[in-house]
Amino acid sequence: MRVDNGRQRRLPVPLRWALLIQLALLLAGLALLALGAAPGWLLLLLALSLGSVAVAAWALPAEPPVRLTPAAGPRLPPPAAAAPAPTGGGDEQLRRRLQSLEEDLVRCDQRVGRLAAGRARAREESRLKSDYLTLLGRELRPLREQVEALLQEPADAAPGSRRATLEELRDRLGDLEVLLEGIAGSEPPPAAAAPAAAPAAAPAPPVRRGRRLLIVDDGPVNLMLARQVLEREGYEVRTATSGAEALACLEQVPFDLVLMDIFMPGMDGVETSRRWRDVEIERYPGQRSVLVALTANASAEDRKRFVAAGLDDYLAKPYRPQQLIDLVNRWLPPSREEVPHP
Repeated sequence: MRVDNGRQRRLPVPLRWALLIQLALLLAGLALLALGAAPGWLLLLLALSLGSVAVAAWALPAEPPVRLTPAAGPRLPPPAAAAPAPTGGGDEQLRRRLQSLEEDLVRCDQRVGRLAAGRARAREESRLKSDYLTLLGRELRPLREQVEALLQEPADAAPGSRRATLEELRDRLGDLEVLLEGIAGSEPPPAAAAPAAAPAAAPAPPVRRGRRLLIVDDGPVNLMLARQVLEREGYEVRTATSGAEALACLEQVPFDLVLMDIFMPGMDGVETSRRWRDVEIERYPGQRSVLVALTANASAEDRKRFVAAGLDDYLAKPYRPQQLIDLVNRWLPPSREEVPHP
């Protein structure tokens, strides 16, 4: 701190007179002392000097207060303002953060669900491949026996029976071909390769409400493959291993689509289809199921026989799973409620 000396200060008038009087008395005392005056005169002069000082001090005006100014130095920063109270903006940020956390949790749940579904599919495929191998062993044994029987037949054996046996062998070998491809997980390459797309989660198959299918085939491989493929598509599937068993199923409930094997022991698929239409007209008037022939022979003459027996379409054996799905979807297109949303 410093005293403000903005203007030069002057002595008050009484003090100046007191100093002049003291100076005069001092000179008078010096003169008397030089002349050898009595000491009483000197005491008188001293008392007058002190009196003039006391009078001057009494007559002095009151001293104005000294104005102090802050010395130059570092300035302190102004006090910080109080933090404003939280407003609606803070609540909105908190709500957005909570919403983001909820979305992250939903995505994590979806990812866990996809992983669990993938693990379940892997287990199911492993079980099916084990079943395929078991069926493969069962199918190879009778094929070997039939080949041995053909080798033991005399050279002049009836060509008709030999041809029928060879056709049966061909059908069974085609079934085994499909079975082996199912085990290996291979599919035929497409005609034109398309650019690879990013893998996406497969949507859940729609539930085909009220769609009942029947597979009629004496081969366990075909029954197992077709049933597995169609059940994954959401259809209700039943199976029969002969024409008589198929007609017995029709006596119980009607069907929307029937996969009818043509070459079966006893009653073949053509005769079974004729009887199927008769039973259908008698028991379920106004309802007509779709009959699809499963056969390795699909010549023009064969197709005429199929149409005459009441069959609507045919599927050449051995068939791929996707071919079977496409055929069924063509005859039984999904309704609007069954189409999965993207």
